[in-house]
Formats: sequence, C-alpha cells, structure tokens
Amino acid sequence: MINWATEDEVNRFADFEFRILTRNDFPEFAQAYRESIESMSTYLDLGYFSQQRPYLEMLKYFQSMIKDRTVDLFGIFDKGRLLGVANYYWTSYSENGTQITLWMRSSERGQGLGTYFMKRLSSQALYEKKFRFVELIIDEKNMASRKMAEKVGYELIEILDVDTQGKLGSGKYCRYILFSGEIDSLAMNYHKQPMDLIDHPACDKEYRDLIHDEWINQYLAWPWEVLNKRVYEGEPFGHVLDRLMEEARIEDEYYLKKEREKLRPLSKLNYSRSNIGWAIRSSK
Repeated sequence: MINWATEDEVNRFADFEFRILTRNDFPEFAQAYRESIESMSTYLDLGYFSQQRPYLEMLKYFQSMIKDRTVDLFGIFDKGRLLGVANYYWTSYSENGTQITLWMRSSERGQGLGTYFMKRLSSQALYEKKFRFVELIIDEKNMASRKMAEKVGYELIEILDVDTQGKLGSGKYCRYILFSGEIDSLAMNYHKQPMDLIDHPACDKEYRDLIHDEWINQYLAWPWEVLNKRVYEGEPFGHVLDRLMEEARIEDEYYLKKEREKLRPLSKLNYSRSNIGWAIRSSK
C-alpha cells in the first residue's frame, strides 16, 4: 500500500506544480534533458534520446509523444522550471496495471524530490486512473531507485534476467509492484497473494463471491515465483465476514417472510386500488 507524503515532503514540495506536459513545455524539457542525459544513461537505454539531437528534430519527437494517447507524460515544476519527467505505460501482461518510468533533472537528484514525485504519480495511477497496481522495472544495481521504490511502498516481486541496458547495467531487472487498497484488503481478508488478484473479478464487489471459485483462482494465479510472499496467520477474516453476511441474509429473509404472513389476511379483500378510489369518490 502506498506510503503518503511525509510532513517534511509536504513542507518542501507541496507547492510544486504536478501536471501533464504540453507542447509549450518543450524548451524546459529540452534543457532538462540535455543536463541529465549522462546520468540517465547509467542504467537505461535511451533509444532516440541516447545522443544530442537537433532542436527541431527533438521538438517533432516531443510533440509526437504529447499526442500519443497511450502514453501520459507528466512533469513536476518549481516556478516554471521542469524538475522531473515521468511516463505511464500499459503493462504487457494485464490491462489493469500501468508501468511508470521516471527521470529527474541532474541538479535535483539526491534531495528526496524523486520519492515525492513517485508518490504523486503512484497515487494518481491508483486513485484517479483506477489502476489496480503500478509497476516499476529497476536495474538490480540501481540501489538509489530501489530504495526510492521501497520508500513509496512498492514490493519486490521478482528479479528477471534481461539484456543489459545502460553503462552500468547488471543484466538483471527487479519488478516492483504497488497494489491498490482493494487488492491489499482482498489479499489480507482471504489470505491470498496480491499478484494472484490483479485480474481477478472478485476485485469488484458485485463479483466478490468468486474469490471462493478455485478454478478461477488457479486460472488467474501469477504463473511465476514471487519473492517475499505474504504470510498469514489464523482464519481468514473474509471467510468469517462471508458467514456473518450469509447469516444476516437468512435472518432478513426469515423476518420478511413473517411480515408477509401477517399481511396475508388483507389479500382476501376484493377491493383493488381502483375500486377503493371509486368507492371514496362515490361516497362524496
């Protein structure tokens, strides 16, 4: 579950502007990027941005990113100065999640702003965009980013062997996941692993009873080993709650039946609503 901004972070950064970038932000974007290309290339393959590009060429590419409906490009500003940039991408294995990539202007590194920025981005994804989970993919050697992820509340799910990216890339990526409150509650109440619930219909209250369907549970289970599995003790509270809800439903039906039986003699009257109305009008 997300760790909200601390009092210190609020005092230092709450007045900074957090929003989607527009085409008018390109001059600041270009300047921030030129200052930060060296530090970003440490653990990332920057692709198109791996080298300095002509101004107009970069402008055209930036505008194409702004227009791309599948990618949200966010920035955080202090008095108009762009301090960090981040993207939302759809995850390849689930339509219920998003992946965030983030880079900070070199001059802003090491001041805690990146952690605050990630908290804003993560809460936006979970509470505004209604994603069930948010993913970060971080090089195993990139300890600064890994510590940032953990400060925000992300959990290490697995470590993957990949093609090395960046100058110091290790060839291994860490998958970190931050789950929505709904998934966290469902996992805790029914003693499930959150990764098994990211696509589960039981996340919607109207289909909550499907959490008991073992075929669905097995079909939607995360197919790979999960590091740091959650361990539970005692009887799942969800099962206790389900029993209480079922007992309450049966009790409600019992009393409703009794009330209907009390009203049953009235049904012997031969007056319909229209007959009663006619009789009242005739008596006047």
